[in-house]
Amino acid sequence: MAQRDRTGRHAGRSVLLSGLGFYKLSAQRRKQLTTIFAVSLAGHIAGLIAFGGWIVMRSRPERVTIFRTPPPAQTYEPRKLEHRVKLQKQQRSSSRPAMLPRLVAMKVTDVALPEIKMDPKLIHTTFQPKFKAVSGKGLGAGLGTGYGTHGFGIGVSSINFFGIQARGEKIAILVDVSVSMVEEERGGVLGYARVKQRVEQVIDALSEATLFNLIVFADAASAMEKEMVIGSNDNKKRAKLYLRPFNTEGNWGLTQGNLRPSDIGLKSGGGTTRLDLALTAAFEQGADTILIISDGIPRVRHVFTSEQDRAWYARLQQWREQNAGAIAAHDAAPVTSERVWVPETPARPPSNKPPREGQPVDRGSPAIPGHWKVVTHRAVARPQPPPRPDPGWWTLTDFMTHLKMLHEKLYLEKGRKPPAIHAIGYQIDREGNAFLRRLTREYHGQYRHVRTIR
Repeated sequence: MAQRDRTGRHAGRSVLLSGLGFYKLSAQRRKQLTTIFAVSLAGHIAGLIAFGGWIVMRSRPERVTIFRTPPPAQTYEPRKLEHRVKLQKQQRSSSRPAMLPRLVAMKVTDVALPEIKMDPKLIHTTFQPKFKAVSGKGLGAGLGTGYGTHGFGIGVSSINFFGIQARGEKIAILVDVSVSMVEEERGGVLGYARVKQRVEQVIDALSEATLFNLIVFADAASAMEKEMVIGSNDNKKRAKLYLRPFNTEGNWGLTQGNLRPSDIGLKSGGGTTRLDLALTAAFEQGADTILIISDGIPRVRHVFTSEQDRAWYARLQQWREQNAGAIAAHDAAPVTSERVWVPETPARPPSNKPPREGQPVDRGSPAIPGHWKVVTHRAVARPQPPPRPDPGWWTLTDFMTHLKMLHEKLYLEKGRKPPAIHAIGYQIDREGNAFLRRLTREYHGQYRHVRTIR
């Protein structure tokens, strides 16, 4: 009986712990069972982590420290050292050139060359070899072109030429000094003074290692120097002083200069606005950048060829033969003479105003007292020979042909690029505007039409 009661109680407890019986237990018993379950679960997890970490640590390879001894220092036996010393002495006494250490730099700024405070033109030696100009990379062309170019780039100048940005190592500045540049519609003398002021600013902006020259042109052309000079402070000052007197009171225009037509290119026979002479000089001096300011198209006369001269003299000789009787009658006609009184002419001071384009400069005249003058007459007038034909003026095509002949001879044959030509048209007319625009386009330059300069 007692045994049956214990079995019944055990079966009843099993029913309570399974299924819905768990929820029939008291709240206190359920809390105890939940705590036991959570503690058991945490213990199992902690054991698993510890055991797994131990397994992983055992699987890592052990670090082995290895000590490496340096190679033994090289030593020389007494006989080998003695042989080496003897060999060095023998090499020093040999006639072979010694090996000198070289200066090696990763970039140009790492090299500091000593400053040479002297003008290369003043160096005179008893031995004067002839050098040929070369171009390329390195330390420059040496003495072949005077001072050398194409080196480290220290001779390249970046300049603002009336709004045109230009660069160059050998720069020729060509300035029109004709009297038309000081006409009232172009601002007069004060307006041209501002032009010269801007040119002086261009000169001041040149690098000291840049080669340059100043060339002026009007009815003639003149250069400051026969060859280009370095952009030192003294040379810049000389250039500005050279330009300032032009088109000031008593010094209008330019009728005589030191530049003559070249044997290269087309022949010329005078004219006005002689830009042809200025450009020819710039080409001959090897300029790589040419800057021009002008107010009109160049007017350059053609010259007769030898065939045209022979044809003209043949025509003149034919005229003389046809008019031989009239010429003989004039020479045989009687001559009459009479005395004529010439009244006094008062002195006239020179004009302070600039002349008009194409007119001579009014330099005044001295006083001429009254005097008698003998005038002769012939009864028969002498026939006049036919006038010599006008050879005509250069066209734009002629001008471009002339420049092409120059750059082929002076640049292309020497393996050099033609210069870049930049131009400013100062209150220029339509014909001159078209000329300068075409010129700069042919020589890869820039052109600007400037109406006023302030």
